[in-house]
Amino acid sequence: MSTHHSPPRRRAWFNRAIAVLFTVALTLGLGAGVVQAAPASSITPNEITAMARSIYADATDAMRYSFAVAAAEPNRAWPAGSIEAKLAAGFRDMPAQRRQAYANGAKSALAKPDSNFGRYGKTRPADYAGFARAYAESPLPVDAQRFGSALKAGYQDAMARRAVAGGGGASDAVCRDCPDPTPDCELTGECDPTPPPVRPKTGVKFMINRVTCIDETGSGVGEWGSDEIAFGGFVVTPAGETIQKTAYEIPQGFDDGTIWTFYNQGHVFGNFDLPLTYPAVYTATVLLTEVDAGGFANILNTVWQQVRGVVQQKIAEKVGQVLEPILRSQLIAQALGALAGYFAGELITWIVNSFQDDTFLQAGTSTITLNSIDDALPGGVFRFQDHDGTYDVSFSWSWRR
Repeated sequence: MSTHHSPPRRRAWFNRAIAVLFTVALTLGLGAGVVQAAPASSITPNEITAMARSIYADATDAMRYSFAVAAAEPNRAWPAGSIEAKLAAGFRDMPAQRRQAYANGAKSALAKPDSNFGRYGKTRPADYAGFARAYAESPLPVDAQRFGSALKAGYQDAMARRAVAGGGGASDAVCRDCPDPTPDCELTGECDPTPPPVRPKTGVKFMINRVTCIDETGSGVGEWGSDEIAFGGFVVTPAGETIQKTAYEIPQGFDDGTIWTFYNQGHVFGNFDLPLTYPAVYTATVLLTEVDAGGFANILNTVWQQVRGVVQQKIAEKVGQVLEPILRSQLIAQALGALAGYFAGELITWIVNSFQDDTFLQAGTSTITLNSIDDALPGGVFRFQDHDGTYDVSFSWSWRR
């Protein structure tokens, strides 16, 4: 099993550099350049991830532009239900001072389009038709046919390995040798048919175990009152399904040194079924906010769902006949779902760094890759640190029984 825990504190473009480390053989440019993939027969899982990251990097450029344009002109009319309409509504619902701060930050970012929005910044804000149209009309940053062939080759390889391994079931029962016949060990061939009874594993859980306030938000003697903290976010299943987690408000104020520990081994943030095939990627992205952030964090989660749908549809249209319709939908969802945390993490980090919004304490993402039901599951700590505040959130992955 492999794991990846992305730290929440990242500079807006440093995350793009981190992506290079994950692609091994390929290099992603700062913009949305085309990844030159190897022939499908020799494409590796890392290279498939590299192509998916390039697609997301391009979508992130467009999403940032939509965010900035909506923030700069919150009263501009947009098509009902569009990404920009939802963002603009969120800005209009903010207190006037916070809304103005976003407008000022957006205008500053729009004045430097080349360093913030990639190729989408070449369009004047007044001419920008919104994410859905702008993204649909732009070419994919990867060769679509090669990407489709790579997904298919990866799927066939996974199925072949699954067949060799016997399918990988959800049972804990294992054959174990009896060294010498004893009264409590009935040997049948080379296998004990009656291992100790245990509850079978039925799934995987992502748990928030503890929240520790190292330093409450605010500066020194200027800290007045206690922080009220909530966390939300989303989880992504191995099938690529993204499930939004509504904000959970911790029923306690936080001052320096305050610790909140959840009972029963933790708060269940994500609850997943076992995969149908291995390897299987599970992702959990946690957004830590102050309670007075209002509903804007949930708006960002809703927007993410919409962005994901537009990106998947575009890829599906471009891969053509390389993948059968049912398999095409499944594999595209899996490839992009595994990178959901990358998208949200970069977007939230850009918002915090660009707009200095202290109601957001950034995003933390943990991703694990299971290779079998016998894998050990990890834990870790997200450190959320910004605007003179520091919080540690302890988490763990565990088997559901």
